[in-house]
Amino acid sequence: MRRFTPKPVERIWGGSALGFGPGVGEVWLAEEPLLVKLLDPMDWLSVQVHPPHAYALKVEGKPGKYEAWYVLSPGEIVYGFRRPVSKEEVRERAQAGTLDEVLNRVRVAPGQVVYLPAGTVHALGPGVRVYEVQTPSDLTYRLYDYGRPRELHLEKALEVAILKPTPIPPVAPKPVPGGERLLETPYFRLYRYPLRGSLSLRPERPLLLTLLEGEAFLGGEALRPPATFLLEAGEEALLRGEGLLLGAEPALDPASWERGD
Repeated sequence: MRRFTPKPVERIWGGSALGFGPGVGEVWLAEEPLLVKLLDPMDWLSVQVHPPHAYALKVEGKPGKYEAWYVLSPGEIVYGFRRPVSKEEVRERAQAGTLDEVLNRVRVAPGQVVYLPAGTVHALGPGVRVYEVQTPSDLTYRLYDYGRPRELHLEKALEVAILKPTPIPPVAPKPVPGGERLLETPYFRLYRYPLRGSLSLRPERPLLLTLLEGEAFLGGEALRPPATFLLEAGEEALLRGEGLLLGAEPALDPASWERGD
């Protein structure tokens, strides 16, 4: 079993609700075998898109990025476009500062899962705290940044962006021992485990666990949010207490990402 130390990261859009001081927009909880974070935006994140593996390997020489959010507080996000758009229109609107007029804004609620496959244009809105799980890649192309003086990656973004309305994929939780599987993708799976007294887990794959709410005891050690640890395949853990844990596991051997699988 491996424990991780939370790593706070200041962002220009960062809030103060994560308990690590003002301006901390992200807390990195684990970086392998998946990257898991908590995000707390005080302002809109940039409108961005992540490249798929095939494009990323060809252009950047490394795998692409796929991610999902588990919503912790309500608010508004950007998810794709309100109507079909052309590259030319998006380019012109991004440069003129009017891209927001064609973006699809969606209200989200606590407990909702939002899958963001590569190619999905998206942004996180003010006050929408999330737990984020993603393939361990840093490839992000900014399409629009609400006038902030940061680098954009307009042409690369237009090469990979889906330029038509894309509804948020529906989620159908399925029971698993101790909890439920919320999301299954070709790259990772997301689980929710309520802790009510005791919880015994023995995963078949490496499983990252994060305590989001409450207090738990593991082998006599007290855990408080956002305690995060990795159970290896076949390793057993018995937790006691009251709270809520999220689990993330890779669905593929990470080496396959580098081959473009």
